[in-house]
Amino acid sequence: MTLTNAPPGSGLFVLLALFLTVATVWLLLRAIETRPKEIDARSFLVLIIVIIPFVMVIYFGLATIICNEIVAARSNPPILPSELSLRKIVPATVTYIGLSTWVWLRCRRP
Repeated sequence: MTLTNAPPGSGLFVLLALFLTVATVWLLLRAIETRPKEIDARSFLVLIIVIIPFVMVIYFGLATIICNEIVAARSNPPILPSELSLRKIVPATVTYIGLSTWVWLRCRRP
């Protein structure tokens, strides 16, 4: 999605996706922390490598699809298929690193 054809309010969808991602990862982490004896390196790595990216793809993908439908409803050319750009890669990477660090700090805490 470029800035020229992004619908007004599309930033709100991205913020909503970010909030839902953090809330979902927090709930999953709380569920894992209820059984502290079962937290090991394997469950931590599964959370970091599999679950966090999956949750991010679901929520940010839905935000992109909704923004595409808004643009298509305005009779503009749709924004999908979306080309990858640095504007999309950097926020996703920062979000992933931030969530992974947050999970790692919470798992290290006794």
